Amino acid sequence: MMEVAVIIVLLYKAVTGVLGSAGDRSWIFQKCLQSCLQVNCTSRHGNVFESTQPQYMRLLQWDCPSECEYLCMWKTVDAYQRDGSPVPQFHGKWPFTRLFGIQEPASMIFSILNGLSHIVMMRQFRSKVPSSAPLYYLVHIYCLVGINAWMWSTIFHTRDLPFTEKMDYFCAIMLVLMNLYYLLFRLLGYRSLLQWLSYTVPVIAFYVYHVCYLTFVKFDYGYNMKANITLGGLNSVGWFAWCVYHRQKLKYVWKCFLVVLITDLLLSLELGTEMLKFMLKSNSKSIHNVCTCS
Repeated sequence: MMEVAVIIVLLYKAVTGVLGSAGDRSWIFQKCLQSCLQVNCTSRHGNVFESTQPQYMRLLQWDCPSECEYLCMWKTVDAYQRDGSPVPQFHGKWPFTRLFGIQEPASMIFSILNGLSHIVMMRQFRSKVPSSAPLYYLVHIYCLVGINAWMWSTIFHTRDLPFTEKMDYFCAIMLVLMNLYYLLFRLLGYRSLLQWLSYTVPVIAFYVYHVCYLTFVKFDYGYNMKANITLGGLNSVGWFAWCVYHRQKLKYVWKCFLVVLITDLLLSLELGTEMLKFMLKSNSKSIHNVCTCS
Protein backbone atom coordinates (compact mmCIF):
# COMPACT_ATOMS: atom_id res chain seq x y z
CA MET A 1 0.00 0.00 0.00
CA MET A 2 2.84 2.39 0.76
CA GLU A 3 4.27 1.87 -2.76
CA VAL A 4 0.84 2.62 -4.22
CA ALA A 5 0.64 5.80 -2.14
CA VAL A 6 4.07 6.87 -3.36
CA ILE A 7 3.12 6.25 -7.00
CA ILE A 8 -0.13 8.18 -6.59
CA VAL A 9 1.67 11.12 -5.01
CA LEU A 10 4.31 11.16 -7.75
CA LEU A 11 1.68 10.99 -10.49
CA TYR A 12 -0.32 13.74 -8.79
CA LYS A 13 2.74 15.96 -8.64
CA ALA A 14 3.52 15.29 -12.28
CA VAL A 15 0.00 16.16 -13.41
CA THR A 16 -0.43 19.21 -11.19
CA GLY A 17 3.08 20.55 -11.50
CA VAL A 18 2.06 23.08 -14.12
CA LEU A 19 -0.70 24.30 -11.80
CA GLY A 20 1.48 24.75 -8.73
CA SER A 21 3.71 27.56 -7.53
CA ALA A 22 7.38 28.30 -8.04
CA GLY A 23 8.42 26.37 -4.93
CA ASP A 24 6.66 23.08 -5.57
CA ARG A 25 7.47 23.25 -9.32
CA SER A 26 11.17 23.77 -8.68
CA TRP A 27 13.69 21.07 -9.55
CA ILE A 28 15.01 21.14 -5.96
CA PHE A 29 11.62 20.37 -4.44
CA GLN A 30 10.68 17.73 -7.00
CA LYS A 31 13.98 15.87 -6.68
CA CYS A 32 13.88 16.04 -2.88
CA LEU A 33 10.28 14.84 -2.77
CA GLN A 34 10.88 11.94 -5.14
CA SER A 35 13.92 10.81 -3.17
CA CYS A 36 12.18 11.18 0.19
CA LEU A 37 9.12 9.22 -0.93
CA GLN A 38 11.20 6.39 -2.35
CA VAL A 39 13.55 6.18 0.62
CA ASN A 40 11.15 6.74 3.52
CA CYS A 41 7.66 5.86 2.34
CA THR A 42 8.03 2.34 0.99
CA SER A 43 6.55 -0.56 2.98
CA ARG A 44 9.73 -1.35 4.89
CA HIS A 45 10.63 2.22 5.77
CA GLY A 46 7.02 3.32 6.06
CA ASN A 47 6.41 0.89 8.89
CA VAL A 48 9.38 2.38 10.75
CA PHE A 49 8.06 5.87 10.10
CA GLU A 50 4.60 5.02 11.46
CA SER A 51 6.00 3.35 14.56
CA THR A 52 8.11 6.40 15.46
CA GLN A 53 5.54 9.05 14.63
CA PRO A 54 3.87 10.77 17.64
CA GLN A 55 0.19 10.04 18.12
CA TYR A 56 -0.85 13.69 17.77
CA MET A 57 0.82 13.83 14.35
CA ARG A 58 -1.17 10.80 13.26
CA LEU A 59 -4.38 12.38 14.51
CA LEU A 60 -3.65 15.43 12.36
CA GLN A 61 -3.07 13.12 9.37
CA TRP A 62 0.60 13.84 8.88
CA ASP A 63 1.42 10.70 6.92
CA CYS A 64 4.75 9.85 5.31
CA PRO A 65 4.14 11.64 1.97
CA SER A 66 2.96 14.82 3.70
CA GLU A 67 6.02 14.73 5.98
CA CYS A 68 8.21 14.50 2.89
CA GLU A 69 6.45 17.51 1.38
CA TYR A 70 6.95 19.54 4.54
CA LEU A 71 10.65 18.67 4.86
CA CYS A 72 11.34 19.26 1.16
CA MET A 73 9.52 22.58 1.32
CA TRP A 74 12.01 23.90 3.86
CA LYS A 75 14.99 22.41 2.03
CA THR A 76 13.82 24.30 -1.05
CA VAL A 77 13.41 27.52 0.95
CA ASP A 78 16.95 27.14 2.33
CA ALA A 79 18.32 26.60 -1.19
CA TYR A 80 16.52 29.70 -2.50
CA GLN A 81 17.83 31.81 0.37
CA ARG A 82 21.42 30.59 -0.13
CA ASP A 83 21.18 31.71 -3.75
CA GLY A 84 19.80 35.09 -2.72
CA SER A 85 16.48 34.35 -4.41
CA PRO A 86 13.12 35.39 -2.94
CA VAL A 87 11.26 32.82 -0.87
CA PRO A 88 8.82 30.96 -3.15
CA GLN A 89 5.25 29.92 -2.55
CA PHE A 90 4.19 26.28 -2.44
CA HIS A 91 0.80 25.37 -3.90
CA GLY A 92 -0.16 29.04 -3.81
CA LYS A 93 0.77 29.58 -0.15
CA TRP A 94 3.75 30.91 1.76
CA PRO A 95 5.71 28.43 3.87
CA PHE A 96 5.64 28.78 7.64
CA THR A 97 6.67 26.61 10.54
CA ARG A 98 4.23 24.16 12.10
CA LEU A 99 3.99 23.66 15.86
CA PHE A 100 3.07 20.28 17.37
CA GLY A 101 1.62 19.33 14.01
CA ILE A 102 -0.42 22.54 13.78
CA GLN A 103 0.17 23.90 10.31
CA GLU A 104 -0.57 27.59 10.95
CA PRO A 105 -0.37 28.17 14.74
CA ALA A 106 -0.85 31.95 14.67
CA SER A 107 -3.91 31.84 12.43
CA MET A 108 -5.36 28.98 14.48
CA ILE A 109 -5.05 30.90 17.76
CA PHE A 110 -6.52 34.08 16.33
CA SER A 111 -9.38 32.14 14.73
CA ILE A 112 -10.22 30.74 18.17
CA LEU A 113 -10.21 34.27 19.60
CA ASN A 114 -12.52 35.45 16.82
CA GLY A 115 -14.93 32.63 17.60
CA LEU A 116 -14.85 33.47 21.30
CA SER A 117 -15.56 37.12 20.51
CA HIS A 118 -18.78 36.05 18.79
CA ILE A 119 -19.78 34.03 21.85
CA VAL A 120 -19.10 37.01 24.12
CA MET A 121 -21.04 39.30 21.78
CA MET A 122 -24.04 36.99 21.79
CA ARG A 123 -24.05 36.72 25.59
CA GLN A 124 -23.84 40.49 26.00
CA PHE A 125 -26.62 40.98 23.47
CA ARG A 126 -28.88 38.52 25.28
CA SER A 127 -28.24 40.21 28.63
CA LYS A 128 -28.99 43.74 27.39
CA VAL A 129 -31.61 43.35 24.66
CA PRO A 130 -35.15 41.99 25.28
CA SER A 131 -36.37 39.12 23.12
CA SER A 132 -39.17 41.35 21.81
CA ALA A 133 -36.64 43.64 20.09
CA PRO A 134 -36.60 43.73 16.28
CA LEU A 135 -34.14 41.31 14.67
CA TYR A 136 -33.43 39.71 18.06
CA TYR A 137 -33.31 36.19 16.67
CA LEU A 138 -31.58 37.24 13.46
CA VAL A 139 -28.68 38.53 15.55
CA HIS A 140 -28.50 35.11 17.23
CA ILE A 141 -28.35 33.42 13.84
CA TYR A 142 -25.63 35.85 12.76
CA CYS A 143 -23.56 34.99 15.84
CA LEU A 144 -23.99 31.25 15.31
CA VAL A 145 -22.93 31.57 11.68
CA GLY A 146 -19.87 33.52 12.86
CA ILE A 147 -18.98 30.92 15.49
CA ASN A 148 -19.29 28.17 12.89
CA ALA A 149 -17.11 30.08 10.41
CA TRP A 150 -14.33 30.66 12.91
CA MET A 151 -14.54 27.05 14.14
CA TRP A 152 -13.82 25.81 10.62
CA SER A 153 -11.13 28.46 10.23
CA THR A 154 -9.50 27.04 13.35
CA ILE A 155 -9.70 23.50 11.98
CA PHE A 156 -8.35 24.53 8.57
CA HIS A 157 -5.38 26.41 10.00
CA THR A 158 -4.65 23.47 12.27
CA ARG A 159 -4.41 21.13 9.30
CA ASP A 160 -4.74 22.24 5.69
CA LEU A 161 -6.53 19.39 3.91
CA PRO A 162 -8.87 19.51 0.88
CA PHE A 163 -11.98 19.01 3.04
CA THR A 164 -10.99 21.49 5.77
CA GLU A 165 -10.05 24.06 3.12
CA LYS A 166 -13.45 23.77 1.44
CA MET A 167 -15.30 24.04 4.74
CA ASP A 168 -13.26 27.10 5.71
CA TYR A 169 -14.07 28.80 2.39
CA PHE A 170 -17.74 27.82 2.39
CA CYS A 171 -18.35 28.93 5.97
CA ALA A 172 -16.41 32.16 5.47
CA ILE A 173 -18.57 33.28 2.56
CA MET A 174 -21.65 32.21 4.52
CA LEU A 175 -20.61 34.72 7.20
CA VAL A 176 -20.09 37.46 4.60
CA LEU A 177 -23.51 36.72 3.11
CA MET A 178 -25.08 36.70 6.57
CA ASN A 179 -23.67 40.15 7.20
CA LEU A 180 -25.16 41.37 3.92
CA TYR A 181 -28.47 39.67 4.76
CA TYR A 182 -28.61 41.45 8.12
CA LEU A 183 -27.71 44.73 6.41
CA LEU A 184 -30.70 44.42 4.07
CA PHE A 185 -33.05 44.22 7.05
CA ARG A 186 -31.44 47.26 8.69
CA LEU A 187 -31.48 49.31 5.48
CA LEU A 188 -34.81 48.39 3.92
CA GLY A 189 -36.87 47.00 6.78
CA TYR A 190 -39.11 43.92 6.77
CA ARG A 191 -42.75 44.95 6.52
CA SER A 192 -44.13 41.85 4.80
CA LEU A 193 -43.46 38.20 4.02
CA LEU A 194 -42.82 39.11 0.40
CA GLN A 195 -40.11 41.56 1.42
CA TRP A 196 -38.54 38.91 3.69
CA LEU A 197 -38.53 36.44 0.80
CA SER A 198 -36.99 39.04 -1.52
CA TYR A 199 -33.96 39.13 0.81
CA THR A 200 -33.80 35.46 1.72
CA VAL A 201 -34.24 33.69 -1.62
CA PRO A 202 -31.43 35.50 -3.53
CA VAL A 203 -28.97 35.08 -0.65
CA ILE A 204 -29.66 31.35 -0.30
CA ALA A 205 -29.65 30.86 -4.08
CA PHE A 206 -26.26 32.55 -4.46
CA TYR A 207 -24.77 30.54 -1.60
CA VAL A 208 -25.99 27.25 -3.08
CA TYR A 209 -24.64 28.24 -6.50
CA HIS A 210 -21.30 29.27 -5.02
CA VAL A 211 -20.82 26.02 -3.09
CA CYS A 212 -21.97 23.85 -6.01
CA TYR A 213 -19.67 25.63 -8.45
CA LEU A 214 -16.61 25.26 -6.23
CA THR A 215 -17.50 21.66 -5.39
CA PHE A 216 -18.63 20.19 -8.70
CA VAL A 217 -17.28 22.52 -11.41
CA LYS A 218 -13.98 24.03 -10.32
CA PHE A 219 -12.42 24.94 -7.00
CA ASP A 220 -11.42 28.35 -8.30
CA TYR A 221 -9.47 30.44 -5.78
CA GLY A 222 -9.69 33.52 -7.98
CA TYR A 223 -13.46 33.31 -8.33
CA ASN A 224 -13.88 32.71 -4.60
CA MET A 225 -11.74 35.73 -3.80
CA LYS A 226 -13.63 37.96 -6.25
CA ALA A 227 -16.96 36.82 -4.80
CA ASN A 228 -15.83 37.63 -1.26
CA ILE A 229 -14.40 41.02 -2.27
CA THR A 230 -17.60 41.94 -4.15
CA LEU A 231 -19.85 40.94 -1.26
CA GLY A 232 -17.55 42.67 1.21
CA GLY A 233 -17.65 45.81 -0.91
CA LEU A 234 -21.44 45.76 -0.98
CA ASN A 235 -21.44 45.34 2.80
CA SER A 236 -19.13 48.31 3.25
CA VAL A 237 -21.09 50.60 0.93
CA GLY A 238 -24.35 49.57 2.57
CA TRP A 239 -23.15 50.15 6.11
CA PHE A 240 -21.58 53.49 5.18
CA ALA A 241 -24.94 54.49 3.66
CA TRP A 242 -26.72 53.39 6.84
CA CYS A 243 -24.31 55.47 8.94
CA VAL A 244 -24.83 58.56 6.80
CA TYR A 245 -28.62 58.21 6.92
CA HIS A 246 -28.75 57.76 10.70
CA ARG A 247 -25.92 60.11 11.68
CA GLN A 248 -28.31 62.71 13.18
CA LYS A 249 -30.63 60.23 14.92
CA LEU A 250 -28.28 57.75 16.60
CA LYS A 251 -25.33 58.79 18.76
CA TYR A 252 -23.42 55.53 18.26
CA VAL A 253 -23.30 55.77 14.45
CA TRP A 254 -19.69 56.98 14.53
CA LYS A 255 -18.69 53.67 16.14
CA CYS A 256 -20.27 51.72 13.31
CA PHE A 257 -18.56 53.96 10.77
CA LEU A 258 -15.20 53.45 12.45
CA VAL A 259 -15.60 49.67 12.59
CA VAL A 260 -16.48 49.47 8.89
CA LEU A 261 -13.55 51.72 7.98
CA ILE A 262 -11.07 49.67 10.01
CA THR A 263 -12.47 46.43 8.61
CA ASP A 264 -11.91 47.71 5.07
CA LEU A 265 -8.34 48.65 5.90
CA LEU A 266 -7.74 45.22 7.39
CA LEU A 267 -9.01 43.60 4.23
CA SER A 268 -5.68 44.51 2.66
CA LEU A 269 -4.02 42.12 5.12
CA GLU A 270 -6.21 39.31 3.83
CA LEU A 271 -5.32 40.12 0.24
CA GLY A 272 -1.68 41.02 0.70
CA THR A 273 1.21 38.54 0.81
CA GLU A 274 4.21 40.68 1.63
CA MET A 275 7.44 38.96 2.49
CA LEU A 276 7.40 40.58 5.91
CA LYS A 277 4.69 38.15 6.97
CA PHE A 278 6.91 35.24 6.02
CA MET A 279 9.85 36.75 7.87
CA LEU A 280 7.70 36.79 10.99
CA LYS A 281 6.87 33.08 10.46
CA SER A 282 3.32 34.10 9.93
CA ASN A 283 1.10 35.05 7.03
CA SER A 284 -1.29 37.78 5.99
CA LYS A 285 -4.33 35.80 7.12
CA SER A 286 -3.03 35.32 10.67
CA ILE A 287 -2.47 39.07 11.01
CA HIS A 288 -5.94 39.71 9.60
CA ASN A 289 -7.39 37.21 12.10
CA VAL A 290 -5.76 38.78 15.14
CA CYS A 291 -6.93 42.24 14.08
CA THR A 292 -10.52 41.08 13.68
CA CYS A 293 -10.52 39.60 17.19
CA SER A 294 -11.14 43.06 18.57
